[in-house]
Amino acid sequence: MSMSTSNKVQLNKEFSKDLALRFTADILFDRIESLPARKIIIDFVNIESISRSFAQEYLSRKRQTTKCIEEINIPLNVEKMLDIVSIPKESIRFPSFQNMKIRYVETA
Repeated sequence: MSMSTSNKVQLNKEFSKDLALRFTADILFDRIESLPARKIIIDFVNIESISRSFAQEYLSRKRQTTKCIEEINIPLNVEKMLDIVSIPKESIRFPSFQNMKIRYVETA
C-alpha cells in the first residue's frame, strides 16, 4: 500500500473505482492494521460504487480496529450504502404456529 506521510489511503488507486468484494475490505483493513500510524485517512475520491457486502465488511472491520479511521470525499451513493448497512436490522419475528388451524383442501 503506497502511503504518504499523512497515512492517506486513496481507494481508487489502491483497489478500484468499484468496490464489490467483502475480501477487498479485509485486504484494506489487514494493511491498515499493519501500519504503525494510529490515524488513517481513507479517501473515497472517484469511487463510483460499493456493494452491500463490501460496505458491511468495511463497517464491521472499522468497528473492530484500534486505528482512528477518518473517511473523506465520500460520494453520495457510497454514503447511502454505508448508511443502509449501518442501520440495525429489526429482529425477525415468526408467527406462532402453535394455535393455528390448518385447513386441508383437496385438489382434483
